[in-house]
Amino acid sequence: MMKASILEFHKKNKHMVRIALIEDDLSLAQSIEITVRLQPDIYFILHAPSVEDFLDQLPTKAKIDVLFLDIALPGCSGVDALPILRRKLPKTEIIMLSNIEESNIMLQALLHGANGYLNKDFSVMQLPSLIHTFAKGGALLSPNMAKKLISYFHPYKKNIIQQELSPKEEQLLNLFEQGFSYEEAAHVLKLSVDGVRFYVKKIYRKLNVSNKIDAIRIYKKI
Repeated sequence: MMKASILEFHKKNKHMVRIALIEDDLSLAQSIEITVRLQPDIYFILHAPSVEDFLDQLPTKAKIDVLFLDIALPGCSGVDALPILRRKLPKTEIIMLSNIEESNIMLQALLHGANGYLNKDFSVMQLPSLIHTFAKGGALLSPNMAKKLISYFHPYKKNIIQQELSPKEEQLLNLFEQGFSYEEAAHVLKLSVDGVRFYVKKIYRKLNVSNKIDAIRIYKKI
């Protein structure tokens, strides 16, 4: 669509959800465009295979409600482009499209201004429903990526990922859970009582707790 026709469209269709796409996979882009164009209340504004092409096609006053942005693009990557696109389109919701399932990449995108993250394994036929949900205030985040996000911020999971308990520490917590005292645990593990205290301090530090009850509770959750 030419720039002039895009601006003319805005004047006549103020209540439609306006969609744009930056995606270098032409097959996927065509599937998305065809699907969206069949919807009476969603309008496909433009598609570009790179950020540079998108900025070149973008009219100064064009309004885009939702921009789907691929991460692995030729030239400027989707994540690197986020600050630029945020300045150009401050009111646009930006949804990342990617085959990358790494939580650090997703977090980097969200911290740079992305509003959602979809894996490309979603069904294109579901896209209109996803867009409507998002337009009504819902979230666009693939279930597996949502799980990764929760795991990243979950304090128990974070602790175990950063510092796993050793077999000896796990055995000690199991003994404490069964009601063993320091002296009894020391006898079973063939340690001195001071040796047990040494392991207890390491457990507390790893699990970020200050007592045996909380250590056992968190260990059971992990």
